[in-house]
Amino acid sequence: MGSGETSSFERVSWPSYLRGERSSILERLSHGDPLHLREGAARRLRELWVLLDPDRAFHRALGVCAEAAGREDPPVDLARWARGKIDLAIEQLVCRDREAERDHPERLSDEELDFPLLTECLMLEPELVRSTSVAFNALDPLPRRAFFELMIEGREVPECIESGSWDEDGLYQAIQTAMTAFGLDGQGKDADDQARRRKGRKR
Repeated sequence: MGSGETSSFERVSWPSYLRGERSSILERLSHGDPLHLREGAARRLRELWVLLDPDRAFHRALGVCAEAAGREDPPVDLARWARGKIDLAIEQLVCRDREAERDHPERLSDEELDFPLLTECLMLEPELVRSTSVAFNALDPLPRRAFFELMIEGREVPECIESGSWDEDGLYQAIQTAMTAFGLDGQGKDADDQARRRKGRKR
């Protein structure tokens, strides 16, 4: 083997910012974000259609990565490893919120109250943030996807229909189901009347 070649069995090592004590790793990850966890967390929330504050997911991902780097072997694909840790952080937050809402619905932390998308954009009372996100994240994937594509990404209805596994009525029902998580029940007589009017317009 020539001196310029690299053995396929060469040991993979952690980059310098993922070496050392957990606290040191966490500090280095927090400054400069070398793993691009902030951007990655926001993107995975959209891809998984999970309603959590992106900053919470980012900070949880920092902790997950810092802890994992101290006890796991370094991966061959660091970007893929980081994405897996982001997914784990999101899963942990969803489970923690669900358990907290079940056991202590009246007790909310400052972190749980701070969710600008719900409090500033959707004008939801801060005290309802956790219960709303827990209810939303418990929905099936299609209603969550409909909400993200229409309400967060701002896609047009025809684009959503073309890219999704639904027709116009299916998309309408999916977004109506998603709205139940916000206390907006569109499944009654009024919704049926609206559906009939929409069908009449299509004719």
